[in-house]
Amino acid sequence: MAKDIDATPRNSESIDDEMRSLKIQDTGVDRAEDIQVDSDQSKFSAMLGILRKVAGVSDVINLRLSLPSQLLDPIPNLEYWNYMDRPEYFVEISESDDEVERMLAVLAWWFSKLLKHSGKVLKPFNSVLGEQFFCRWNVNGDAEGEGTVSSGSTTVSISEGSTTNNGGSSEDAVVVEYITEQVSHHPPVSAFIYRCKERGIEAAGYDHISAKFTGLSATVTTGAHCNGIFITLQNRGNEMYQCIHPMANIVGWLRGSIKVQFAESSYIVCEKSGLAALVEFKEERWFGKNKENVSGKVFRYDAVQYGEQIAQWKLKDIPKSCAVVATFGGDWDRRVAVRRTDGSCAERTLVDLTGLEVVDKTVRPVDEQGEMESRRIWGPVAAKMLQGKYGEATRLKRGIEEGQRALAAARKERGEEFAPALFKKESKVRGKPELLDDAPVNV
Repeated sequence: MAKDIDATPRNSESIDDEMRSLKIQDTGVDRAEDIQVDSDQSKFSAMLGILRKVAGVSDVINLRLSLPSQLLDPIPNLEYWNYMDRPEYFVEISESDDEVERMLAVLAWWFSKLLKHSGKVLKPFNSVLGEQFFCRWNVNGDAEGEGTVSSGSTTVSISEGSTTNNGGSSEDAVVVEYITEQVSHHPPVSAFIYRCKERGIEAAGYDHISAKFTGLSATVTTGAHCNGIFITLQNRGNEMYQCIHPMANIVGWLRGSIKVQFAESSYIVCEKSGLAALVEFKEERWFGKNKENVSGKVFRYDAVQYGEQIAQWKLKDIPKSCAVVATFGGDWDRRVAVRRTDGSCAERTLVDLTGLEVVDKTVRPVDEQGEMESRRIWGPVAAKMLQGKYGEATRLKRGIEEGQRALAAARKERGEEFAPALFKKESKVRGKPELLDDAPVNV
């Protein structure tokens, strides 16, 4: 039976004497930095100590941080960091014969993947080089459904066999598969592919982020190896959408309740249809509340003339020569409404995340997983954390990290480069990962 892992903030009194150090390593050697945390201090103290150590560092992600287990959540990074919070939106993307409606369907999915960020942000286990994660979702493909009503507390699962769908019947269900692998450790980069074979839809990309602490928040942007998410509709002549991530501010460190605020702009382009969508986020006010925190437009563009410029545009910069076909706005973490400019329909809901929670995934039992799969690697650490045995959890975690350093040293001594087991190495240069023909996929 799957166990739910409570992701609500843990009582800081559980911090024991063995968890008082934070390792910060550069690309050459390890150097230990101690964060002194007395047993009667709060999680606030631990977070403040970490902030002092990393303040002013140009890219925190490129530091090799080894956090004590009390400051982590018991879930692997590759499992947590995925884009199928509500996969029913994904499988609907290719359904319409109207190219504008397909772009709007991409937008609806784009907002739905932000659902996990509407609550508490988790800090998962850092992935080891070559780590893999596989799962699937059985969905009925009905993005108009009510979804699952959230109980108000965030839970995630790391145990074997967790599975639910979004409420559809098994007879109508289609399957979305998730395949991912950590293909670089310094910098940390993972390759991923989502696919729904029944609908001929695939989404692929590389995850690589850059983060810098500024004051009491962290600014997170995409790293050099991330060119966004590429969605390909095979049954629409391989129509492809490139979806570029927004910038995010991570706030609430000192309160011990971290949340995400999106800022600036993101965009989606489809060269084949000549359509683009520009999404503009509004930063939260210090006092009061914005009426809406997101707005945007879908417009036609000339890829030759404007393809390289869209990345710098704000909504006010869209040229008059780019015909606007739809406008949208609302709150990214609640409801976003859309209106077609041709008057073909009244304003309608594009996506409504109110009352929804992240849909559970189906994962093979641990005894059917390979040695490099996430739950196989991190399961013992998570089990100790769930038992409140953080000292033992951290010893196991550090053992995994030391083992990885030994493997890296051995590869270096032999003059060998790491080769991914699932993805073509050359695809990293192109920015859109491709599976090896003989990739051992264990979905």
